[in-house]
Amino acid sequence: MRDLRPMLFVVVIILITSASPAATPWFSRVLVTNDDGIDDPRLHALARAFADVAEVVVVAPSENCSGSSNYVSVFSERELTAAPYDMGEGITAWVVEGFPGDCVLLALETIMKDAPPDLLVSGVNAGPNLADAWIASGTIGVARLAAHAGLPAVAFSNLTPDAPSMMAAVPQWCVALAATDAVRDLPAGGYLNVNFPRCTADEVAGVVWAGIGDPIFHDTFETGVLGEDGRTTWKLKWWMDREGPQPDEGDVARHRANYVTVTPMQIGDFKGVLPLEKAAGLPSWTR
Repeated sequence: MRDLRPMLFVVVIILITSASPAATPWFSRVLVTNDDGIDDPRLHALARAFADVAEVVVVAPSENCSGSSNYVSVFSERELTAAPYDMGEGITAWVVEGFPGDCVLLALETIMKDAPPDLLVSGVNAGPNLADAWIASGTIGVARLAAHAGLPAVAFSNLTPDAPSMMAAVPQWCVALAATDAVRDLPAGGYLNVNFPRCTADEVAGVVWAGIGDPIFHDTFETGVLGEDGRTTWKLKWWMDREGPQPDEGDVARHRANYVTVTPMQIGDFKGVLPLEKAAGLPSWTR
């Protein structure tokens, strides 16, 4: 298991006694985005919940960009198209013809440059982002990008409109979590990855800190098809392990037991990085 560093002293239950946020939370201006697109009802619910306690600016992609990590296309394309979007009273919203990473960069460098956000929240994503999903997830990727820019950030995942009790409870709980010291006092480069269980609100077992579970996502390509133009077309398939052994205190095991899991993340902290003092010697540079 990875070392969770100073952000995780022990696996404990987060002591949030109410789903209602503090009357005056520590943040006053919030940037909200997602990777499922600006029309997603979970994004609207999240933005509306935060708009009850803070100024909210939504900058989100025009369509689903799942799996885009923290990719920023504007670095290669050199331009972005954005337009105002009506998300109701109290919310300023923009729709961007680009990726979630583009949305965050555009917000921080232009739209919110003169009045920067105190916090970024991402989601709520449709499916779970557990274990090794952090590598590709656009929901987590934009939180990582915000953390790199010095913002406290939280990525929220795994909510379906088909679960009305969770659709009602989750957005307010997200605000309650954001209002805690756990988010306000995130260390430089730190962000949180939150996953909700797929159950009704009264079946949620509780809220826990959890480490990153063992890998559960797998990719493969179907046999390539050779076209008349000489090019081979490959189709990617992926699947997720829903059973199998997992570390007891990891996010996958806790999620299976109907807990809301909160996993502290740190930019630049990857599994399997060889300590420099143990690295093999490198060849000298020759001209």
